[in-house]
Amino acid sequence: MGKRYVQKEWPSLIPEVSNYLNQGTLENKQLALEAVKKICKKYRYMFRSDALYSEMNYMIKNLSTLLLTNLIAVIQQLQQSGNPPEVVKQLLSISNSILHIFESILSQEELPDFYEENLPQITQACTFLLDANFLQVLPDAKDAVYHFKVRAKVVRLVHLY
Repeated sequence: MGKRYVQKEWPSLIPEVSNYLNQGTLENKQLALEAVKKICKKYRYMFRSDALYSEMNYMIKNLSTLLLTNLIAVIQQLQQSGNPPEVVKQLLSISNSILHIFESILSQEELPDFYEENLPQITQACTFLLDANFLQVLPDAKDAVYHFKVRAKVVRLVHLY
């Protein structure tokens, strides 16, 4: 379904996903973001067309504020000490998914107005994710991958712009 134009073919999806991003548990947010991530990934590879830009604008309008709000909330939670490893992994996974969606949306030529206006907040979140050392909380090598994946995603965003 992610390969189709969600705005036209499944108009209730984004409002439903938005509910989970507004008030869902960490696990529900994580799952909702995975769905959005799969939908937005196609933007990177699609031929630029009016239909593509129409859907991207729809997604920017309906999700960008929620994504940024969730990213800021996740960063605030990560800044608190004493989070158990499972929570840190979920928070890093959520951060990674949000940044992945940002990357998909930003993969086109121009920086959308929303992202340009909120670049300081996005930059601050990315700087924190690069500077923070989560390896102390996630000493196991299989869990450390969450730390490295989110840092790699930040680097990809910086490289993109």
